Amino acid sequence: MGRPASRGYPWGMTLVQTTDVSRKPAPGALALTWAGWAASVSVVALVTLALHVTPHVRGIGFFPVLRFAVVTPACVLVAVASAFLYRALMGRSPRPRATLAAALGGLALLMLAGLAAVGPSGLVAAALPALLGGAAALALLIPRFVERPRRSRVGTVALIAFGALEVLGVALALSSERVAPRGPEGLAFDIPRELFDADSRFLTLPSGARVHYVDEGEGETLLFLHGNPAWSFQWRDLIRELRGSYRCIAIDYPGFGLSEAPAGYGFTPREQSLVVEEFMERLQLRDVTLVMQDWGGPIGLGLAGRRPEWVRQVVLGSTWAWPTSRSEPRGIFSVIAGGPLGEFVQVNFNGFASFGIKNGVVRALPSDVLDAYLRPFRPLERRGIAAFYPGLITGDSEYFAEVEAGLPRLADKKALFLWALQDQGFPRSDLERFQRTFPNHRTVELPDANHFFFEDTSAQVASELRAFMSLEPSARHGSGLLQ
Repeated sequence: MGRPASRGYPWGMTLVQTTDVSRKPAPGALALTWAGWAASVSVVALVTLALHVTPHVRGIGFFPVLRFAVVTPACVLVAVASAFLYRALMGRSPRPRATLAAALGGLALLMLAGLAAVGPSGLVAAALPALLGGAAALALLIPRFVERPRRSRVGTVALIAFGALEVLGVALALSSERVAPRGPEGLAFDIPRELFDADSRFLTLPSGARVHYVDEGEGETLLFLHGNPAWSFQWRDLIRELRGSYRCIAIDYPGFGLSEAPAGYGFTPREQSLVVEEFMERLQLRDVTLVMQDWGGPIGLGLAGRRPEWVRQVVLGSTWAWPTSRSEPRGIFSVIAGGPLGEFVQVNFNGFASFGIKNGVVRALPSDVLDAYLRPFRPLERRGIAAFYPGLITGDSEYFAEVEAGLPRLADKKALFLWALQDQGFPRSDLERFQRTFPNHRTVELPDANHFFFEDTSAQVASELRAFMSLEPSARHGSGLLQ
């Protein structure tokens, strides 16, 4: 038999034109959904990373609208829609990949325009790398997953595992957004009276800060300064034990608890210290005993260094007052908890606040006590403050140098050190520095207590405070009499 006529075309080309054995059936809806979801797994990770590494003020500079619980579903929806769009383009466009990339880029620009129109200042700059990066990633991944739907068993298992983690993450993020009911008389949240038996008071300072505080009892004044993540609630047991003999005042710094910051407030420890100074001036607090823990130390000692005549004596525990190196344990914590990872966990899940409180107490806190600790940090617009402060441990060396320089002005003050031996963030070397700073001191080691030592040993701490306050005036200034 003779060969068929080629009609002027090469034999091979005639064969290709008349047979299509390699053509695959078009993917169905289920396959396209799978392809879009599979592509979204990587895109969610990329977008989340871009949002947290884009330069901004850590924690307080993060926009709640860009949180994980919003970004993840949005990425999945756009990815699945892109898979269906790409399949439609394959039959209609000569360059489906380029068309898809153009559509995704246009969508990203449209979203940026919307954010610019209705969002606060800075939102576009924060979202720009994530939106453009996510669009570029989808433009590359969607064609690959649609055209090659079959993957290895290992790859499929990995996609399912990471996808399940994302779904779980969204569920946990949404559950963390459960906000406590508002309290009476306009309080931002309810404070259970059976837990914190004190009347809430508010004072608007000339600087514009509206500070919340409690003021219980009469007599010599103890001013309690809290740490992070915490608020005046942390002092409730000591206030209850001591208010029968002393005037006990506990303040929330702006951004913490029920206090509110004025416009333009930077939430730095220097600003907080100045607010405490302004607060003391308004209430005419003098001859005060400062009770300080964690950030209360540098905030209160900064004030004391500026106004030593206002302070009679100091009580310190789990705190410090000098610059911290990144190589020491507290500095390592600062880099991690104050970096992108710490911010991600806190702003999306309220995780740093929850972990910090649970991990800082030896005993298991009752659920209602833990809930009360966390209530100020539940609102999305307020939880970032807990992620802001860890980074300042190493990031605000100028202020810590200022506090350290003021310590010699306090050398004649009587001091009580309550040192929790299970708190790894504040080793014995910190205690020894304080002992050298305050020669007239008494040290109480608490072997069964952690960072929030007043939760683990409230009865003992109250007893030590009462004994410290009741010393005769002649003993208050005796060299070394308290050692």
